[in-house]
Amino acid sequence: MLTLAPTFACRRAPKRLIQDCHYAAVRQFTTSPPQTLSDTTTTNAPGPSTSNSTSGVGIAGTAPYHTAYVLLHTHAPPADYPARSRSPLWRAFTMKARQWGGTINFAWSPELRTLPSYTGLGEDQDPDARRREAYTASVFSVAHRYGRLEIPEVSLENLDDIDQTLRRLVHDAEDGGGGSGSGGGSGGGKAKPEQLHDLDRRLHLYVCTHGARDCRCGEGGGEVARALRRELAKRGLGAEDVVLGEVAHVGGHKYAANVLVYPYGDWLGNVQDFDVPQLLDDILAAHVTAQEQYTQSGGSPEELPPLSPPFWRGRMGLDKDEQLALLSRAG
Repeated sequence: MLTLAPTFACRRAPKRLIQDCHYAAVRQFTTSPPQTLSDTTTTNAPGPSTSNSTSGVGIAGTAPYHTAYVLLHTHAPPADYPARSRSPLWRAFTMKARQWGGTINFAWSPELRTLPSYTGLGEDQDPDARRREAYTASVFSVAHRYGRLEIPEVSLENLDDIDQTLRRLVHDAEDGGGGSGSGGGSGGGKAKPEQLHDLDRRLHLYVCTHGARDCRCGEGGGEVARALRRELAKRGLGAEDVVLGEVAHVGGHKYAANVLVYPYGDWLGNVQDFDVPQLLDDILAAHVTAQEQYTQSGGSPEELPPLSPPFWRGRMGLDKDEQLALLSRAG
């Protein structure tokens, strides 16, 4: 019986041909230097007119519905993660978060703080070590789509309190006219006044590089993560402007590489390393537009168009039908 060697079985699909030729044809090439946050203006948002590109067909509407995305920050990158987590903390948090539409995932970023007291991944065999499992966490939600909230420490001991706090945050946003029913992905309600000053307003980009779960994520995601880091350095954008990180499995291996853009909650798929310069132009332009909108409106969100439609899978706070409706209105 013929069997495939692992390296062959894990080989990624060929580079896009017809799809990429179409996308390249509508790009706005220029001899000017690459954009930075300081020279990006709202006149080029949301980027080149690519909403009819065929590379977006079958992708929009594939982002799973979630009202909040919580990242537990680890010392090790996703390349070191097991295929499936056995973390007691992650499992317990996930079960609680499902009741209010939250998603819990592991992430790694050299730009964000981790707990020095725990360096594991929840795979500890020693019972004492398992009880010490704890992480710092980032929270993105429909209640504060213009920034990130940080939780200094998440552990089994304080999990109930954290769950109740996030549950109230999301429910208050939905009751106040936010959430998925707020008119097409505007971003939900506002966080409470005492929380707004704590928001991290930087742009956050997370690439799925979880190779042990699926080789396409490890290979393709790794290529895109490295390309993003090179492009950010080329443009002089550091951690004070953009946080670049890597995450565990997000769902949708076949869409690798997957790039999650927060705090706005846009999910992008089918990204390849050569897409990064143009994609980053689109993301930076949208980020500047959104932050200006936030400042001018006093925190009241308005509907943001889909980010880079050829790669757009969907957005936090929207179900499949709402994602498709938003894309249709923007088109």
